[in-house]
Amino acid sequence: MTRLVLIGLWVCVVTLVSAYGVASWSSSQAKKKEEAPYLEGLEFRKLRLINVPIVADNAVKGYVVAQFVYTADARTLREISIPPEPLIIDRAFRLIYDDTDRKFDGVNKKDLNKLTGAIKVEVNKMFGADIVSDILIEEFNYIDRKEILD
Repeated sequence: MTRLVLIGLWVCVVTLVSAYGVASWSSSQAKKKEEAPYLEGLEFRKLRLINVPIVADNAVKGYVVAQFVYTADARTLREISIPPEPLIIDRAFRLIYDDTDRKFDGVNKKDLNKLTGAIKVEVNKMFGADIVSDILIEEFNYIDRKEILD
């Protein structure tokens, strides 16, 4: 009978020691995974299409249809409380709508670097930090009002 109790105690001790060993080994593996540097970089995010009316002489002459893509640091995007998408769309709309140098009738060049640079500067100014790395143009079209009515 004593022999049976000793064997039972031996099995319990071996089980406890092996469970402790497995638990400590798995926790050390989890720490190693946490310590491994996660390679983060720039993240590209596409914004929705915006339609900006072009008003001249108290009438709508046409619409600019634009879609932008912005790049930002992935870690920074996770840490900020306000997403930059609405701010970028708002700034883009305002800059295109308020542009006094625009000449969309006919074939004319538009200074797109000036536009994207201004959007980037204004959005970063709103955040008070360099959140947005770059603004890219996915699509930029002008549709004349006459084309829409036809």
